[in-house]
Amino acid sequence: MYHRIIVKIGTSVITNAKGGLDELTLKRLVTETAELRKKNTEVVIITSGAVGTGRALVTLKEESDSVVQKQVFAAVGQVKLMSLYAEYFAKEGIVCAQVLATKEDFRDKQHYQHMKDCIENLLRNNVVPVVNENDVVAVAELVFTDNDELAGLIAEQLKVDAVILLTGVDG
Repeated sequence: MYHRIIVKIGTSVITNAKGGLDELTLKRLVTETAELRKKNTEVVIITSGAVGTGRALVTLKEESDSVVQKQVFAAVGQVKLMSLYAEYFAKEGIVCAQVLATKEDFRDKQHYQHMKDCIENLLRNNVVPVVNENDVVAVAELVFTDNDELAGLIAEQLKVDAVILLTGVDG
């Protein structure tokens, strides 16, 4: 059995055909994470889905460029996504925490160490870190290509035993 793992949850895994959040699948993933915790496996979740969740919750009044749209959808969607994670984990008797990251957190030694210390302390205190790219403030030069890259960077940072990628993307 692994001591520490990362589970990266792709957008297509937790969204329905209409692009909205699939709450049943999210709940099931939280339940499975709780089962791993009961077996003393530390789990870090890297989640996608904030932009898609926000897109289903708000209609923009005017046309704007794709970066602005993504920021608005992410800002709205992140609240809903994290509230559901918190609700579902609470039902399992587990506290979760939101950790938002940008590439800058990996470029700057001090940011890198602060983020590492934060996640390590969350795990030490039996809190499940739920990590997502901070799409609200990320601009082109600071964005990850995808959350797979973020999962890989955090895996190296925390020296995890395994990275599990849940995705709808082939290969």
